[in-house]
Amino acid sequence: MDITWPLSDGRVSIRPFGDGDAAAFLEYWQLPECQEYTSHTVATLEEARAFLSERTARTDVVMGALTIDGQVVGDIGGRRYRPETLGPDPHGWDFYLGYTVRPDRWGQGIASSAVALLTPALHHDGGIRRVVAKAFSRNQASIRVLLKNGFELEGTERAAVLGRDGTWLDDCTLAHLDPRFAVSH
Repeated sequence: MDITWPLSDGRVSIRPFGDGDAAAFLEYWQLPECQEYTSHTVATLEEARAFLSERTARTDVVMGALTIDGQVVGDIGGRRYRPETLGPDPHGWDFYLGYTVRPDRWGQGIASSAVALLTPALHHDGGIRRVVAKAFSRNQASIRVLLKNGFELEGTERAAVLGRDGTWLDDCTLAHLDPRFAVSH
């Protein structure tokens, strides 16, 4: 995707992951607090390298390193996909968004800054019509990040995902629609 890197607000920056970032990525991605809300896990440096390599090689994927003062403190990204259609091919893309921040940096506005930086870039540079994020209902901090950044709660699927701990989780869908594609009701 054609995103102009880096994105920065003066404190938080987003840049593509580089070859030397796998150890920093693994450091937080292997923590139970991070694995609780992610669909993929990594447990070794080799798995982290393979995961980042596969993601960064795909043209339909954005995988950005969140940095503060040059240190990797999280990630943000996802993949684009064609929206559903009952007629002609749509001219825009939709995008699944996800992000992770090191637990020792939670509550510092990093995720909010990252979403505020990437969402407009996806709309304007990436041709993304609709950015969709999923968050488990018990992850209220992530839901607040999305709502603060103009995402709207579209619905909650009850007991939709079986968690790693064996409990069923409610899955909330939030989305940010590029105003150029707004539909009046």
